[in-house]
Amino acid sequence: MGLFDDAFDIDEYVRKRLMEMDQLKNRELFKEIVADMMNGLYKHVKEEYQFLENRVFREVPVAMRMPDVVTGIASLQEYDVTDKYMHAMRPEDLEEQTVSVEEMLSSVREEKPFFLYTCFIQEDYLPLRNLVKEDRVFHGIIENEYGETAADFILRPNESYQKQLEALYPMARLNCVPWRSINSPYLYKLFDVYVTRIEQWDDEQQVKKIAVEFEEFAEKVRYNIVPLWNVVPVSIMANAYPQPALERGYYEHCLYRSQFREDAAYLLRKSDWTLRGIRWLEGDLYILCDGETPGDWDFYEFHQVPENVRYPYPLMSNVQYDTFSLNMREYYGQRIKTRTELIRLVESFPCGKALELVDAKVVPNPGKQETYSMENFIEYEFRSGNWDRALEVSFRPRDNEFYLNRDIMSFLMTELQHFFPEYECMGKLV
Repeated sequence: MGLFDDAFDIDEYVRKRLMEMDQLKNRELFKEIVADMMNGLYKHVKEEYQFLENRVFREVPVAMRMPDVVTGIASLQEYDVTDKYMHAMRPEDLEEQTVSVEEMLSSVREEKPFFLYTCFIQEDYLPLRNLVKEDRVFHGIIENEYGETAADFILRPNESYQKQLEALYPMARLNCVPWRSINSPYLYKLFDVYVTRIEQWDDEQQVKKIAVEFEEFAEKVRYNIVPLWNVVPVSIMANAYPQPALERGYYEHCLYRSQFREDAAYLLRKSDWTLRGIRWLEGDLYILCDGETPGDWDFYEFHQVPENVRYPYPLMSNVQYDTFSLNMREYYGQRIKTRTELIRLVESFPCGKALELVDAKVVPNPGKQETYSMENFIEYEFRSGNWDRALEVSFRPRDNEFYLNRDIMSFLMTELQHFFPEYECMGKLV
C-alpha cells in the first residue's frame, strides 16, 4: 500500500489513540470523526490504489523466467521422506552407507585416498577457503569389533551436488529461458572425507566407527547431512498425436495444462529429437521438433515452497519479489545505471535481508576478496576474466555471527556480475 506501511491496521490505530484520551467527550468526538468517516475513506483509497497498482503491473508483460530454485540441507534423522516441497538431491543419501573394508585396504595399500563419507562444516567462507588451500592431514581412529587403530584423513570439497545445479544451465537454454543465478551456499560447505593411511588392520574385521579429530572445526562438523532442493524429475506423455508444422520435416507436440501441476513450474530436461521451438500458451506446452511419433517427455518439476514451512536449516533460494521495476528490467532488458537501481536489485532478493547495503564504488582490482562466484562453470567466449578494476559493494551484516553472510553476499555478487561485465564484482563486510 502506498499511503501506509503494508502492516498498518487503521482499526488498531484508532483503538490505541482512543485509549490515550482522558476525557470521555473527546473520545466520542474522535470516534465519530475518525473511526466512522476516516476509516471508510482510508479503506476506499486503499482499494483504489491497489486497483491502480495492479493495472500498471498488467501493462508490463511478464518475461519468461527460469523457475525458482530452492536449496537446503537436513540431517538424515530429521528429514521427512514424505515432504512435498523439498527432495533429496540424491536419493541414495537416504540409504544407510557402509564401508567396504576390502576396497578400503586395497586403496590404502596402493597409496590412493579412499572415500568414506561426506560431512557439512558449519563455518564461514574464509576459514573454509584456507582449509582447502592448506591441504591438511587430520588424524583419527577407525574402530572395529576388537579395538581401534590410528589412521590419517584428508578433506576435499564435494562438487557432485554443484554439478547437479550446473546441469540446469543447458536446460535453461533448451527451454529458451534466461539463466538465473542459483543461491546454494550449503553446497559449498560439503566436504568428502578420505582415509589415506591405516596402521594395522585385519582384512576380516568390519568397520564399526570412524572418528576424525577435525581440530578447530571439530564443533562445527555435521554428519549424515542430506542436501535438498525443490526439484523432482518427472516424465509426461503427450496425449495428442503430433501435428505437422508449416516447416517441412517438423511436428508440433502438445502437452495439455491438465497434465501439469498448477503449483509447479517445469523445465524440459532433454530431448532425443532436434528441437526447433518450445512455448507455453495458457498452460499448454507446445514443442516443435523433428519427431513424428508421440512419446514421453522428461521434465524437472520445480515445487513452490510456502513461506510458513520451516526447516532446521533455513532454506536458500533465488526467489525475487515480484515488482514493477523487476518486470520492466527483465522484459525490456534494461541495464543498471545508478546506485538506486543497484540497491533495488539487491533488495529484490529475500535472502538479502541478512545484509544491509552500505556503499558501492569502482576500485582498482585488489585481487584478494571475500566473495566467490557461484557460476565458474559458465564459459564466456568474449570475457578474458582479467579485470583491472572491480565494483566493490560493501555490506553490513544484520548478524555478525551468521556463518552464511559471505555466501549470501557471493550469490548477490554473482547475480550483479551479469549487469557489470566490465568489472569484477566483489562484496565486502564492514
